[in-house]
Amino acid sequence: MAMNREVVIITEDAYGGEFFKRLVDRLKKEGLANIELKKLSGRRNPIHAPYLCNPKLEKILRASELSKPDFILLVYDGDGPSNYAPRKQDVEKHVPCNIKTPVKILLFEYEIEEWVCRSLDYSWAIKPSDELKRREGYAKHKLPEYVDKLDFNKLRNNCKSFREFLKIVGE
Repeated sequence: MAMNREVVIITEDAYGGEFFKRLVDRLKKEGLANIELKKLSGRRNPIHAPYLCNPKLEKILRASELSKPDFILLVYDGDGPSNYAPRKQDVEKHVPCNIKTPVKILLFEYEIEEWVCRSLDYSWAIKPSDELKRREGYAKHKLPEYVDKLDFNKLRNNCKSFREFLKIVGE
């Protein structure tokens, strides 16, 4: 396997940081990715992102670039397939054009919980997190615990955003 690449992950979801930290560890153990979370001075990695139009996002991106990662991964909810393209454009326009470190964007079709629902064969009417609440009494703070329930084979076959994530971390 190639040398580990160092990445900074910036995620919209407050509990997404610990989720991605556990996910990266699991992917490495299972030989599906060779990335490391870049050590940052004075800050955790993954980083919780502010909402999109907040000027702090640009500051976080610039501070992340100072640590010289191989790339920065921005992770946001897509809020449904009909919103996906405009949402992606919205995220892209908030990335400063003069940043030298590659910034890659991962947009869920809905939200991060879609990976859990697809792994557990749950379909949803409106939001994946609502379905998890209904079936399992899910609360957002439990999100990192669900990394162990992810079925990577099902996700590779049935989840566009997971395939995109594997492509990004495998490039």
